[in-house]
Amino acid sequence: MKRGWMLNVALMAAIALLVWLAWRTPSREEAARAPLSDVKAAVVSRITLSRPKRPPIAIERRGEQWWITAPLKARADEFQILRMLTILEAQTTAPLPATELARFELDLPSAVLDIDGVQYAFGGINSVTREQYVLRGDTVHAVELRHGAALPLNVEALIRRALLAENEQPVAVTLPEFSVSKKNGRWVLSPPTSEAGADELQRYVDQWRMASAAAAESYDNRAPRGDIRITLADGATLSLGVLQREPQLVLWRRDNGLQYTFLAGAARALLANPGASAPGAEKVK
Repeated sequence: MKRGWMLNVALMAAIALLVWLAWRTPSREEAARAPLSDVKAAVVSRITLSRPKRPPIAIERRGEQWWITAPLKARADEFQILRMLTILEAQTTAPLPATELARFELDLPSAVLDIDGVQYAFGGINSVTREQYVLRGDTVHAVELRHGAALPLNVEALIRRALLAENEQPVAVTLPEFSVSKKNGRWVLSPPTSEAGADELQRYVDQWRMASAAAAESYDNRAPRGDIRITLADGATLSLGVLQREPQLVLWRRDNGLQYTFLAGAARALLANPGASAPGAEKVK
């Protein structure tokens, strides 16, 4: 009787152990859904993107801002950087050993993304599952196509399109035809018009402060047709060359060597005299 009782206890303990092991051990399906990395995007500090026959793109985090350091120097668009970093959380399926790389088009990858020293090489696409092969370490993974599509084809796609940085606060905007500046805490238009009120002038300066271009790229060496000066709250002055006014406005920011292209609607808002656009004012031809 005692022996049977002990046998039952041992059997129950064995069953409990098996249940615990089954609970602790992920299934093959769960293992396949594991992300490629346990590194979080918030702690990444350096990224390099390499493509065949193109100069590598190097990016680094400086405080809260991402900066492109090669092949040019510019503020980077954080949204585009976060898109690139989604590869860290990509859910892989059917991991395979890294042999016969040519089979996966990974002998000559289309792109190699280096995230803080860990490389992710992008290869061919599985025509059946519509997944892309990615090599990490000694394993080939199949991931969603969106991760490869998030990699830019050129560095211009990563440039932040905002004309001014967050800490660049205008206190004066000077165009050849007029200027708006802050004097004794009030915005003043020169030459003055009775129609330009405080709201119109504030709105005009805000348009410059928040101006975001349709495209940003390296300066193409065109001779400027005019100049615009923006004086900042810290006393610095930005010099902008006007490369083109119509049908799009193209401004060359001399201090960073980039040119910014604004669509027609944004161009009119930045170039129009705020006094002329006020209700009851005459339009400047």
